[in-house]
Amino acid sequence: MPFLKKRTDCHYEIYLDNTDKVLGDVLIDNKRVMLEYSSELLLEEYIIIHDIISRLREGNDVTVDDSKSFLGYLSNGEPAYMITNWEPWIQYLQSSMKNCL
Repeated sequence: MPFLKKRTDCHYEIYLDNTDKVLGDVLIDNKRVMLEYSSELLLEEYIIIHDIISRLREGNDVTVDDSKSFLGYLSNGEPAYMITNWEPWIQYLQSSMKNCL
């Protein structure tokens, strides 16, 4: 489970509770919240970042720009991002893993 560690009034770090590994940063200013994270996370860590974004969106009228969060492609060639095409991408990965067994 992730937790946030406050660094300044507008900067938090995302940690896993069982490690000292920083997954990313949450930066807050007057009108936006920005998440920055490595492009080399494990799938489970990407899921955590996705969940954080989803929770921030709940009950809020917000716009998410995930254009810089490219994760890969779907089987039909469409790009997948942290929000856009997330579910189809996860399903594609899971079906690909089944074929590898």
